[in-house]
Amino acid sequence: KIAVIYAVGDIMSGKSNPGPAGSSIMGDETIRKAIKDAREDKDIKAIVLRIDSGGGSALASDQMWREIKKTTEEDTTNIKPFIASMSDVAASGGYYIACQADTIIASPATVTGSIGVIGLRLNFSKLMQKIGINTEWIKKGAHSDFFTGGRLINDYEMEKIQAAIDDIYIKFKNRVRDGRENISDEDDLDQVAMGRVFSGNRALGEKIPFSLIDTTGSFQDAIQIAQNAAGLENKDIEIVEYPQTEHSFSKLFSKPDA
Repeated sequence: KIAVIYAVGDIMSGKSNPGPAGSSIMGDETIRKAIKDAREDKDIKAIVLRIDSGGGSALASDQMWREIKKTTEEDTTNIKPFIASMSDVAASGGYYIACQADTIIASPATVTGSIGVIGLRLNFSKLMQKIGINTEWIKKGAHSDFFTGGRLINDYEMEKIQAAIDDIYIKFKNRVRDGRENISDEDDLDQVAMGRVFSGNRALGEKIPFSLIDTTGSFQDAIQIAQNAAGLENKDIEIVEYPQTEHSFSKLFSKPDA
């Protein structure tokens, strides 16, 4: 058996929102559970993570990355081949969760990369004044209104937000260095980072300092790579899809809890 985990949608903390056309939100809880279940299933011999995401929450991305690292390096009893298969988009957080895979395969037209972090703090004060909404502040603590949208940001808050963004960006680059054997600590990853995006073809590295993926190909090619990595060449395989959900129709006929 080979597990195929569909990691689709904007990355957020919590659970995915599965639907008939796939999820629009990729919840870290759902994907982490799927990876863990596939890793601990002795019948599963390899895992393919099928990614279609432009990113989202840095925290949620890191939580999923951690579960992948357990599968590729740390869980000595359950380490198994892990293949990242990029669909239309696997950028920012979508690349974050791919970089630890044993092999990364993208289509020639996949949009990937976008190794970077953005942060924002909105200010709605002029809009509220324009529509006649007045605000009075009652707060406890000098910075309790840090993320309020009712006033301009001050210099102290700007420095703190920038420091947090820089810290996440450095961590993101470290994850990429750790996961990609062709990128050493001495390489200047900023040459392909800083939010730059690449097609699958360009990400191979022929026209950039170093490659962000291993090869280009289709989803079926990713299955074949997983099959070969698991030593299942020329054998019949069964695809087990994750996340596994219990359909509401089946619940109509299930027995109620005692």
